[in-house]
Amino acid sequence: MDKNPFADFEADSEAGATEFAQHMVQVWAEAVIRQAERAQAIRKKAAIDDRNYDRGEDWSPDEYQLAANFRTQWAEEHMLVWSAYQLEQWRGRLAKERGETAPPENRDLKLVRDALEHLSEARLEDFAAMPPAEKGFQGKALREFPNKMLAVHLGGRKLFELLEPHRVHEEALKVVKSIDDELDDRARDAYTQLMIDELRGK
Repeated sequence: MDKNPFADFEADSEAGATEFAQHMVQVWAEAVIRQAERAQAIRKKAAIDDRNYDRGEDWSPDEYQLAANFRTQWAEEHMLVWSAYQLEQWRGRLAKERGETAPPENRDLKLVRDALEHLSEARLEDFAAMPPAEKGFQGKALREFPNKMLAVHLGGRKLFELLEPHRVHEEALKVVKSIDDELDDRARDAYTQLMIDELRGK
């Protein structure tokens, strides 16, 4: 069994806190890499299945498959947002432990993360999630969306209306490069290929 990487951290020391934060940056950088690959794969599958469904052939996927694709894509893209947000939070904590200036917060990432976190509280109408109230904490993130709501659909160039997938990937890649010595070559190579494929539209 692998040794617990947290076992040697000195919880009460500044060095221990820095090591822990650095470890968590690696945890979430690698998670974004994995989730970016998974989200990209289901986006491609969903797009192909949609085109084949429109052809109406015997071999075309049915509506049940399209619905299954939607459920999978929604969950994978939601988890990509969550992973990216966690990475940003731990980068900030690591900078704090090192006495450095934390990277600026990605406002759109926070809005999407907050909206998804509280989606179950939203008012749901016509395939859209809208703020449950005009003021107050509930629905605050949704009120800051361009149309003051989040359309419950997938596809297009953005994740949940605000985030460009390749931008999420690029930010993670920057982190991967910044902790180059802490990530294995296979993870870096896999992520680099993912970025190439994304830019080529594969």
